[in-house]
Amino acid sequence: MKKLKALNSLLSSNFGVIVAVCALMVAMATVGLSRSWAGTPDAAPAPDTGKVLGVAFDGHQVSNLDNSIKFYEAIDFHVASRTDWHVDKILNKLGNTPGAESRQAVMETLSSVSDKPFDLILTEYRGIDRKNWSNLGLGDLLSGHLDLTVMDDCKIDVDKLKAIGMFKDVPMNMPGAGGGNGPLRFAFVQDPDGWFVEFFAIMKPAPGAPPEEPKVSNSTATARNIDRLGKQLGFNHIGLDVKDMAKALSFYQGVLGGDYPPPAPPEPPAGAAAGGPGGGRAAPRMNMMNGWFPQAGTDKNVRLELIGEAGTTVPDEHFADINVNYVGFQVTDIDAVYAKAKAAGAITVSDGGIVKVKDGRAVMLRDPDVGGFVELWEPAH
Repeated sequence: MKKLKALNSLLSSNFGVIVAVCALMVAMATVGLSRSWAGTPDAAPAPDTGKVLGVAFDGHQVSNLDNSIKFYEAIDFHVASRTDWHVDKILNKLGNTPGAESRQAVMETLSSVSDKPFDLILTEYRGIDRKNWSNLGLGDLLSGHLDLTVMDDCKIDVDKLKAIGMFKDVPMNMPGAGGGNGPLRFAFVQDPDGWFVEFFAIMKPAPGAPPEEPKVSNSTATARNIDRLGKQLGFNHIGLDVKDMAKALSFYQGVLGGDYPPPAPPEPPAGAAAGGPGGGRAAPRMNMMNGWFPQAGTDKNVRLELIGEAGTTVPDEHFADINVNYVGFQVTDIDAVYAKAKAAGAITVSDGGIVKVKDGRAVMLRDPDVGGFVELWEPAH
């Protein structure tokens, strides 16, 4: 609602290699309790109308708004708007958080792919029970990360956080994460509530190095509108940990229209890695799908990264809980898109379905896979 628009010990060395490969390959390129989360979603057929225009914003539920603002300001976000404590009946209807007080800040930063800023909506609630999910690891379901492209060296942003005492390191055993005395190509940190922030640096070419080879996408999006790092510093992508990649793709691709490459082949059977029966089993492989969505309001693409984590437990998150995240999509004909999402198994969070908000109409959903939170928003005409 644009109003107030508002990887952990599970990471194996194999996953590290995959992320590192993603880094080095330019080709690779989520308030409240859901009353029906455990129930059966409506299955009304959806008309073939309505369109998802793209990713419009990201939302994050925090424990202390002032602390979160301080953190994000240090890494080049700024406050675009802010509210103080009040009972926002519209927000409570959207998130099904009756009676809650809230305060909120819309933080803006540059986009790495366009000249339109990208918004991060931080919300703190009180007066209702809130679980704290700040202990989720990078590879846990309903965890994920926000990725920012930085220039030259990730140590610059790491040092900014160190200077204000807000640096939480996330050790990553993979090439490029150590830095040593040289520049740091990428780094993971955590915000005050445990949400993961990934920095990836556009490195200066070595003196005399030949020009980069043309970038080739692994999807139908082309290098002209997106590559792994974008064209400049700023927001680059959101990463979501999912359980069933096929089910996740049926929603984020089939319903929301993301442009994803074909799924990877299944893991080798037991013993395949050692050449036959009794030879052991190949180590589990992380299935990472990089898909493109337009940045809403532009003709440029940002990424929504789906990271497969089959076999882990889904946390019992409620929307207003601390460290819950949601992704906002701008749509046309929200009734049609909402109907299509429900028919695909999405669960409605909002009280009564679509809510009239100050700047249009919106609805909060949980996806059919792990219950990741998604907001659909149609601006007022």
